[in-house]
Amino acid sequence: MMKLTQMLCMSLVVALLLAAGTAQAAERSFKVIMNAYDTTIPELNVEGVTVKNIRAFNVLNEPEALAVHKGAKVKITVENKSPISEGFSIDEYGIQEVIKAGETKTIAFTADKAGAFTIWCQLHPKNIHLPGTLNVIE
Repeated sequence: MMKLTQMLCMSLVVALLLAAGTAQAAERSFKVIMNAYDTTIPELNVEGVTVKNIRAFNVLNEPEALAVHKGAKVKITVENKSPISEGFSIDEYGIQEVIKAGETKTIAFTADKAGAFTIWCQLHPKNIHLPGTLNVIE
């Protein structure tokens, strides 16, 4: 009788742990920070051509890659540390937000499509922003 009670208790503990793991996988929260990197290159010589006073401006989402399981409820809090408004788009999920300089926004959705989806800024040319990725795993 004692062994049966211990086995039942162990089974109950395992079931509770599995249920807790499933509940955690069902909701994922992320904090993404948009940072702007502004660099001036005084002179650059490429293949015999000299260009002076080049200004490079890149925006990077940190972290740049997010991963969730298909079916998870996703909450992404985006903080814009860039000196200008930035966009946060994931086309396949119909997400297209504008986040003003210094603003923080929370975006929530259910990850109901599997695949690797580009996170990008719809406000500026794609070569200014280094894109991120939302990876939704089956």
